[in-house]
Amino acid sequence: METPVGDAAFSPTTSSRDHICLGKEVAMDVSEPDLLRTFTAVDKDDNGRIWAWELLAKLGQAGIQPDDPRVRAALADVGRPAGIDIQPVEIDFRQYAEIAQHGDGVVYRALAGELAVPPDEFQEYVRSITAMHGDLLSNRDGNVADYIPTLRDADPERFGIAICTADGQVFSIGDTADEFSVQSTSKPFNYAIALEQLGPDEVHRWVGQEQSGGPFNDPHLSLGTDGRPRNPMINAGAIGTLALVDTGKDQSDRFTTVRDTWAAMTGKRPQLHGATFLAERDTGFGNVRFANGLMQAGKLRGARSNDRRAPEDAVEFYTMVCSLTMDAEQLARAGATLANGGVAPSGRRVFSPETAGRVLAVMGHSGMYDGSGQFSDQVGLPAKSGVSGNVMMVVPSKGLAVVTYSPRLDATGNSVRGVEVCKRFVNEFGLHPYRGVGGAERGRQSAGTLNEADRRAEAANAADRALAGLARPGTASPVAAQTVDAERAGAGASRQSAQPGRQL
Repeated sequence: METPVGDAAFSPTTSSRDHICLGKEVAMDVSEPDLLRTFTAVDKDDNGRIWAWELLAKLGQAGIQPDDPRVRAALADVGRPAGIDIQPVEIDFRQYAEIAQHGDGVVYRALAGELAVPPDEFQEYVRSITAMHGDLLSNRDGNVADYIPTLRDADPERFGIAICTADGQVFSIGDTADEFSVQSTSKPFNYAIALEQLGPDEVHRWVGQEQSGGPFNDPHLSLGTDGRPRNPMINAGAIGTLALVDTGKDQSDRFTTVRDTWAAMTGKRPQLHGATFLAERDTGFGNVRFANGLMQAGKLRGARSNDRRAPEDAVEFYTMVCSLTMDAEQLARAGATLANGGVAPSGRRVFSPETAGRVLAVMGHSGMYDGSGQFSDQVGLPAKSGVSGNVMMVVPSKGLAVVTYSPRLDATGNSVRGVEVCKRFVNEFGLHPYRGVGGAERGRQSAGTLNEADRRAEAANAADRALAGLARPGTASPVAAQTVDAERAGAGASRQSAQPGRQL
């Protein structure tokens, strides 16, 4: 296991832009009354001291886990022991003030309800996902991919769900510690790296951004009349996209760029799974055909016309990236980076808001193989899947990502359980962006399936209507809305023929 990557360890991609690197975080500045308010919310004994486990439990309810590096760093800086979550340690108000304001202020923001998802809403997600996981365990539809041994031998019963928000609120259940090869879910991030290095105009000279009109590996539909791959989400497009990353550098340096980008999003460098890489390289004849087609059309950037090895090298690099391993929680952190306009849950900017928006747009129409149209109809949110059984769905409106891992695939190569989780999550919380357009309130009322947050909102609206706009007795005037973080506001503004046994 590698330790989390710090700011100094992240090498940015080669680019004229510098927004990938951030400096050290600056501590928050919170007023004493606000600090006292959040402190007393934990100080149940009203004795001016709180137990460390009480603080961590309160953070956990908001989705901030005790092993969050930001929490550990905050505790360490005030001299608290590493095992604080299991030791009976008390914290006074002065120490709490330092902890609460440390770094990006995640401790204060969690207790003040100022994270991406409020604690009560986050707990609704927890309850829903827990129920979904239990309900779908008995679903054994589909088959594992079988074109290489590491995929064929995957335990088909494995099933995990993880969510992560823009502020690093995390919940996971099931087999979320199991690592899998990322496979095609690497494609959106390869596209993002290329956009950061070259900008959209140059990238789309080489790779298109339209639907292919067929499966990911159809040799007749992958390349347009101008020789460009249709989009970065099909195999030909992913090979062409990776050819844009650090063009001209040694392959080892280019691979380091990709791994470091993943590390900046997730806090951990993914490892290359050697057996998967070798097996996919040795069976990837269709991918070599795509690379040869790109070479012939002059759309393999950086390749010399007489370099016979260029297509094979391009496919090898693509296969290496597909063979990187991670778990569901790591992938959810990467998805949350896109949901937050390119800022990782750690607070580090990895991509620009413009890049994140472009990536989500392409995921929205081509992220789920030849099932993308149906998925868009049923779910309506950007998502990407991989043949190992992972599905990453991004929910920009909530600043979060949902990731599932379950190896059984449907006929289009998407995880059966994973797609079902996405559909249920969106339907339960009313997150489909096109359902009820022009009549959202009527739709919610007639459906009779309001979630807890909607029920509270409807009750408040009903009370306001009954009182004809008068203030309720014993209440102050409405509090002004809090200022939205500028980066998150920018993010919001920008924001059936393939078989499971065939290579994805």
